[in-house]
Amino acid sequence: MQSDIAGSPAMGEARNGKAAYRPRTAIIGAGAAGMMQAIKLREAGLDDIVIYEKANEVGGTWRENRYPGVACDVPAHHYNYSFEHNPGWSHRLALGGEIQSYMLKVADKYDLRRDIVFGTKVTGCRFDGRKWHLETVEGHLDTVDFLVAATGPLHVPAFPRIEGLDDFEGAKFHSAQWMDGIDLSDKRVGVIGSGSTGTQLIAALANQGVDLTAFIRTPQWIFPLPNRRFGDMERKIVRAMPWIGRAAGRFYGWFFEHVFAEAVIKNGWQRKFLSSMCKWHLGRIKDPELRRKLTPPDEPLCKRMVMSTAFYPAVSRRNVEIVRDGIVRATEQGIVDQSGRLHELDVIIFATGFDARAYHRPIELTNARGESLTKVWEGQTGAHLSVHVPGFPNFMLVGGPHSPRGNFSAIAYSEAIVDHIVKVIKFCAENGYHSIEAKPEALDEFLQKVKSAVPSTIWISGCTNWYMDENGMPETWTGTPDAYREILREPRYEEFKLAR
Repeated sequence: MQSDIAGSPAMGEARNGKAAYRPRTAIIGAGAAGMMQAIKLREAGLDDIVIYEKANEVGGTWRENRYPGVACDVPAHHYNYSFEHNPGWSHRLALGGEIQSYMLKVADKYDLRRDIVFGTKVTGCRFDGRKWHLETVEGHLDTVDFLVAATGPLHVPAFPRIEGLDDFEGAKFHSAQWMDGIDLSDKRVGVIGSGSTGTQLIAALANQGVDLTAFIRTPQWIFPLPNRRFGDMERKIVRAMPWIGRAAGRFYGWFFEHVFAEAVIKNGWQRKFLSSMCKWHLGRIKDPELRRKLTPPDEPLCKRMVMSTAFYPAVSRRNVEIVRDGIVRATEQGIVDQSGRLHELDVIIFATGFDARAYHRPIELTNARGESLTKVWEGQTGAHLSVHVPGFPNFMLVGGPHSPRGNFSAIAYSEAIVDHIVKVIKFCAENGYHSIEAKPEALDEFLQKVKSAVPSTIWISGCTNWYMDENGMPETWTGTPDAYREILREPRYEEFKLAR
């Protein structure tokens, strides 16, 4: 039996408890979002869950990224769960290891490890019309009612295509695959990339006195937000009065979501203010040649803003060379740039980010018609509300296509998605619906809403960024985080196909 509207006679019978059932839910990924999803499901009484984690510990990106200088670029008191505030942050922008420690404490406090299968990669998921069947790389099989991909958009490292890279005789690795214990003090090190990771890494290595060559194809605009260390007395006060930290979190949340976010989506005072601050910051570089090399060709905010006051002073040091000439090829000795110059290196580090459109992949999802989600998305990547994919019932994403991305807390917007998913699963369980699937026309309407706001965004000013795809379609939400939370708050079940 199938119903599209939450109000049929069958629905009424289910609400009387006659058709309720206890669903089993699989969550892929034990990072910040996956952990939060498990906690919220348990709180709702939906405690038949399993979390599959490819690594041997929780933490996601904060477990993986251990490079020197790693830190969040969102203020710490705004970068924690709303229900589990951390009053003990040591810096305005929390260091990566500190965030990972917070994740470990949350996992312990909420006893999450009992539901996590560690060291297990899910390779394929197949829907049979009623349930999802999961298979791991070891051949383990599992069957669940609902499937949640909490893999995040930044989990598959991206590498540049450089001719001859395999010939390089030195060490080479991605910043997210840091070689623990490596000593760079007597090495000639090349770093490729200048986004948030590249900026943090280059500054840290430069200040360590490393002989550093930074290959920067396109410099980024950098907003001067100091990563101030909190004094011992400040930290004691916040621990004693946690409301101070929560108030700071609310302030930073307002600032980042209503100044940074609105600067991107409309041309108002916010855009002018942030732009002027970035240009003022760049103008503080005393060396005119270095300032020229680090001047971006695009407008501030067209790419994701980098936060730092340490980068410009660090790259002004004698042990650092900025190379703007593009990379032509690699040799056994190092990297050759477009001018024909060979930069001899002992180590190459790729600070080149991630495949921001990987989403659930490399896991292969197949629906009851035998269609692959990867194949379906070849034409247009999309998920209704960024969460539900038409044709793939009972599958939901946290941080899927067209979810908010930018200079604000991923935890904050993920919490809205997680709460939405809990409501959907609970509704189905209490009302006897074993299948819920977004209607194609609901996705079309959502995508039109996203696309209609593009003309007022900074992204059309002319730059290559991860917000827009090759067809000019935004990959991210084009409104404010508040507006996104609002459309998720109460699921509209008329936008779904419901089946028993």
